[in-house]
Amino acid sequence: MELNRVTGNESGQAVTEYVLLMGIIVLFYGALMAAVEKMNLAERLAAPIVGGYARTFKYGNPNAKGFDEGTPENHPRAVVGGKVRLFINPR
Repeated sequence: MELNRVTGNESGQAVTEYVLLMGIIVLFYGALMAAVEKMNLAERLAAPIVGGYARTFKYGNPNAKGFDEGTPENHPRAVVGGKVRLFINPR
């Protein structure tokens, strides 16, 4: 009884396994991208970065609004009617 018997021609097995593995990876990536797009996950993850963090960096207060967003509110420095208003502690 021989335990290590070659049962046939096994040439190309590594290539076949590689192609099948790449197919599974591509299908997983496609399903993941479809789920991200369907749930608007990219926009939901970017919302704090373009919202609160950006206003904190720009104005020093996450609740502040400037002329770009309409009327300045909770702004540390706003020019209204040619006069400069400074808000030391915006709330």
